[in-house]
Amino acid sequence: MKENDFVGLHRNDLSSSPNCSSEFHIRFIVSHDFAELTLAGKYVALSPDDIVMASSAQPINIINRGAPVKLSVFSECLHAPTPLNLVVVGDNPMVHDLMNAGEQTLRFIVYRQLRNQITQRYFDLLAELDLQDVFIDYQREMTVGLLMTELLRHHEERISITDSYFPGKNIRHVNADTQSGMIFTYLVAHNADATLKETACYFGYDKNYFSRLCRRLFNKSFSEQLTFIRIELAKRMLAFSNKRIEQIAAELGYKNNSSFFTAFKREVAITPNDYREQHGYRLAHQHINDN
Repeated sequence: MKENDFVGLHRNDLSSSPNCSSEFHIRFIVSHDFAELTLAGKYVALSPDDIVMASSAQPINIINRGAPVKLSVFSECLHAPTPLNLVVVGDNPMVHDLMNAGEQTLRFIVYRQLRNQITQRYFDLLAELDLQDVFIDYQREMTVGLLMTELLRHHEERISITDSYFPGKNIRHVNADTQSGMIFTYLVAHNADATLKETACYFGYDKNYFSRLCRRLFNKSFSEQLTFIRIELAKRMLAFSNKRIEQIAAELGYKNNSSFFTAFKREVAITPNDYREQHGYRLAHQHINDN
């Protein structure tokens, strides 16, 4: 990634903070336009006002695919306990598990279309508080805490579990949101060939019990949830890539175009061709730039 490939980088760029040794590192990536990223090897397509919250002291690689990426990236370091610690973590189970999972493996939560003036003002304040000063550092950390409490208010309706990344298999002692995120992460990675038996075995459960767990978490059966994930991935590929529909169908595990078209139209109510024509924002943007 080159510096002119994005805008608005703040606070120690994308590497770990040299002054943070035992604290919790967190990064916020704010998208100002349509962008395509690769985080921890996972493809993430962002729209304007999307926010990624990532935990890790490791560098984050953002791959530019075409036009310059318009992002703001904030690299922060939180100390515990702080006056906001209980507020930030206590009522937000997914963030709680994000912070307690450790920093060796990159994990992230994606908030979709968070058009919120309070959130934006906190990010503006973080951009302004970009000085090396003990008092500024304190104000900055408190601002991050307030920002996270504001994200907490939009936890259920704005977090995209499909796009969030929670690798791992130990789901027995985490909250339901994180269980959903970890199962989602596995199914996204194995969408073409995942089965109920193999997925249950991966997470250490009996097939029948895991089937009931999926029904409780997602309010749908395992096969219905897998279809939902495949269609969501198809929608992103149709809108953000030049892949042929036949290629998309094959990558998602459909044996032929007919079965893919049937499943897609049943879930979305329009054909893949019509969806691409209506929602191919990135493709249209690239076409304008190329001309």
